[in-house]
Amino acid sequence: MELFSAEKFIKKLDGFLNAGDLNSAEKYLEAVYAEEKGNPAATLTILNEMIGLYRQTMEKDKGFAAIKEALSVTDSLNPSPVTAGTVYLNAATTMKAFGNSREAIPYYEKAENLLYSSLKSDHPLIAGLCNNMALALQDINEAEKAEQYFRKALNITEKDRDLGLETAVTCVNLAHLLFDNNPVDKEIDSLLDRAFEILNDPYYSGFGKYAFTCEKCAPSFGFFGRIFDEKSLKERAQNGYERNTAEQALL
Repeated sequence: MELFSAEKFIKKLDGFLNAGDLNSAEKYLEAVYAEEKGNPAATLTILNEMIGLYRQTMEKDKGFAAIKEALSVTDSLNPSPVTAGTVYLNAATTMKAFGNSREAIPYYEKAENLLYSSLKSDHPLIAGLCNNMALALQDINEAEKAEQYFRKALNITEKDRDLGLETAVTCVNLAHLLFDNNPVDKEIDSLLDRAFEILNDPYYSGFGKYAFTCEKCAPSFGFFGRIFDEKSLKERAQNGYERNTAEQALL
């Protein structure tokens, strides 16, 4: 059997995900998981991706089972702080997605401690942590603290053009938070304008997660009454998935 290559594994998985083919992604993940049983390091990599996929497909039982096993493997392997922190971050975000935001906070805090211990404070992974932790804090009515974390994320992503898609998502998330506190907050429109400007920039259309990001942000524009922007983003998402599907077929 060919030795497990995390790089090849992620590349093939991303091909399915970027094409929006979650069914094939799940089948691939579960097949590789079965093949690598007995290889803890490979298993941890696979489980971490499973956690994220089951979050997208909203398969709670599979998601919680993957979280439980991933945390167990992490404890036994004692990997680097970045690897462990990524697992805790992913686990917390999936717990939040399944409606367990309050229970997710301690896992976010553990991820925060691990990642800050090894990464610079402006690392992209820190931005992802801040954005997702803010969403969980918002869920439990910690609005002030959530806003602080959203702005921490923006302070990182806005300094790097290649993190534009992350900036767009955080702008949309922050707009929702401000709306909940004050529906006529003047910053809401500027945040949505910034997000749409990024998603309308041809520079990002070739990014693997462009279609997913457009799809993720589209409903928010509809929520704020920007129905033409919502329609545009849905079309961009569909076109992006179709293009990525065609590219995947050539591999």
